[in-house]
Parts: sequence; structure tokens; C-alpha cells
Amino acid sequence: MVRTITTALGAWFQKSQRSLPWRGVGDPYAIWLSEVMLQQTRVATVIPYWNRFIQQFPDPAALAEAPLDEVLEMWAGLGYYSRGRNLHAAAKQIVELHHGSFPRDPQQIRQLPGIGEYTTAAICSIAFDEPLAVIDGNVERVLCRYLCLDGDHRKGAARTLLREAAEAALDRSHPGDHNQAMMDLGRTTCTPRSPDCRACPLASGCGAYASGDPTRWPLPKVRRANEEQWWATAVVVTRQEVLLWPNCGELLNGHMGTPMVRLDGPDGDAKFELLRLFKTLAIDAPELIGHADRFQHSITHRKLQVSPLVYRWNRSIPEGVKLLPFDAAHRVPALHRKAIDATKELLLETTS
Repeated sequence: MVRTITTALGAWFQKSQRSLPWRGVGDPYAIWLSEVMLQQTRVATVIPYWNRFIQQFPDPAALAEAPLDEVLEMWAGLGYYSRGRNLHAAAKQIVELHHGSFPRDPQQIRQLPGIGEYTTAAICSIAFDEPLAVIDGNVERVLCRYLCLDGDHRKGAARTLLREAAEAALDRSHPGDHNQAMMDLGRTTCTPRSPDCRACPLASGCGAYASGDPTRWPLPKVRRANEEQWWATAVVVTRQEVLLWPNCGELLNGHMGTPMVRLDGPDGDAKFELLRLFKTLAIDAPELIGHADRFQHSITHRKLQVSPLVYRWNRSIPEGVKLLPFDAAHRVPALHRKAIDATKELLLETTS
């Protein structure tokens, strides 16, 4: 049944494929970078990041040689920062084990940090024409609707059927184009809430379209309830710069940022807890300027209420601490950027 997907999808992709900077390049490194960035992130957001990464780190060797701090700074704003750390670790492994050349063997690719079955299939099919079917969230949605696949497609018999359908539908003569077409179709046409069935090249054989209720499939994932948390962060300033500490808390461990501490609740004593945090950083408490407005930030299943306190630093800069100009807050993760932005009005008041 799913073999009818191959011809219809190929013709649609030739006419409708999006022009993207990583398409048609044939470089497995560039394709790998795009696939990792596209995980959990919209295409429009990824494009400028991909362009900057390729310019700054044109090959695995350049990425491996760069300090992790520089890589994470370039990644700032994309979120899910483990992806950036895994990219860096994988680049080092490519240099050490493969002499700087991206491996062709799917088993070797699969062993790189942060690369799973999906990313391996995407790289191998697009860069090397390996007949491996990609299954991501978009492909799952297209196939579940086409087959009216009931049950939880993420496990058991339904998962097996989904894998078999993806393999059967694969255009083995053009696996890269086929996989990109399937992902594009799910991303642009067979969308989660408002599928454009009239524009879909697979509509004539799609069971979900025939049912009149296409959004019934696939079975929605049971989402974890958001947990509300209260935090305080110390924005420590000197002249026109902010002090950034390494490994500044459990939320974004491994990043330079403003020190953060979790509070017991909305009435937690932010000043007291930050004084305790300064002691763990082995520094005397800086001069408190004031409290900026609390802001919200979401990280996966957590909804954070963050209280920024602003301090003035009048001593020598501690070892390992970096200075960030106020106008360069875009170079740190969004959580720290929001903290810095939230303090600007207070800083203007105190300097005036």
C-alpha cells in the first residue's frame, strides 16, 4: 500500500522543495550540522545559526580545535545545549579516530556522541545515498495518518509497523530526496493541528483524509505537566560589563552565565540565598544595587519565575570569570540574556 507514496512524493518534492543552504552541498559534515540543529527547532531559526557555524567552523577539525565555550557561545539561543556539547565532542572523535574526515560507515557514524538512528539515516541517505529510511516526528505523523495507524506508534507492534512502512515506502534510487521529502511534507503540509490535505500529494491514498478527521492520528503523546520553580540570579556588573561565571548552576551546567540559585517558593529570600551562593564561589559578596523585575522562562517541563538581583563589582576579576558587554547579551543562553535585559532599566536609573 505504501509503495504508492514513492512516485507521488518524488514528483511533489521536485516542485515544492524548500531552498535551504544545506541542500545540495553533499558534505556530510554540513548535513550533520543541519540535522542536529533542526532537532526541536524551526527551520527559519536554524538557517542563520547554520550559516554562522559553517563560516566559523567549516570542517570537523575547525570545530574540534575551538574551545567549548566558543562553540556554546555560537549556539546561544538555539536551546537544548547538550546538542552543542555533543557536536564538539563528536568533532574531536572524528579528528582522533577518522583523521578529520567524516566517516561513511553507518556503524561508525552511529558511535559519534549525540548521533542516534534518525540522524545516522539522514546523513547516510542524503550524503552517501545509503538506502536508510528516516523516521522523525514529521515522518511518524505522515505514515500514521496514511495508514490510520492506531495505538502508540512509539513502542510495540505499532512501532514495528511504522518502521516496516517507512522501509517499504523508501525510494531506494533516491533515498536522500525521499527522506527530505517526507520530512518536508510533515513539516509544511501534514502538520499536527491544521493539515492542508488538499495540497498533499498523498491525499488520494491517505486513510486519515478519507476518514474526514485527519488529526485523529497519530495518538498524542502524554505530556509531562509543567513544574513551576522559583529562582534568583545575580547580575554582577562592572562599568559597562557583566561578570559571567563558569558552570553557574544546574539549569545550564557547562555554560558561562549569571550565577543562579533555586528558592523554596515565591517568598524565598533571594538576597540570602545569593549570599550563600557567593560563598560557594569563594568570593566576598559584591555591593547590592537593587532588585529588577521578576521574569518568566521555560525549560522543557519547568516554568521558571526568576528574580534578578543587581550587584556592583569593585575588585579585581576572579580567575575563570569572563566579562560580557551589555550589548552582547545575545552571546549567552536566553535565560541569562533575559536576566541581563531585565536589569538594564535599573542600571540606567542608578548610573543617572
